[in-house]
Amino acid sequence: MSEALRHIEALAALLPDAQRGAHAYAKGIDLFSGAGEVEAAHGSGRAYLAATRLALLQSEAAEALQEIRNRAVDLDPAARRPDDALSLELADILIRLLELSEYLGVDLGAALVTKTADTLGGYRHGGVRF
Repeated sequence: MSEALRHIEALAALLPDAQRGAHAYAKGIDLFSGAGEVEAAHGSGRAYLAATRLALLQSEAAEALQEIRNRAVDLDPAARRPDDALSLELADILIRLLELSEYLGVDLGAALVTKTADTLGGYRHGGVRF
């Protein structure tokens, strides 16, 4: 097993608790107020809520991109602070991703290990390198 895959497996072991924590955080701050009613009232309620969560994740990524495009932050890693705009947007992306994966029942750790093993084994989506 490669060292890279061992590192990914160590990260993957942390993800189940992180996913549950992000989901509990979202519930705790009532991030998706009324979600239960939407899910119960509509046959496609769960799909709608999953799509909404994914759109919010995309929105956070767009905000991070905007910080870079506006040159509002210094991109030198040595200048990175945990409270700068880019760091906060990246944290938002992570929270949204963890919460979405928990909502959908995705074992993000297992998926990460599988994807990494495929990539290290030479798998290429559609034969394209990147």
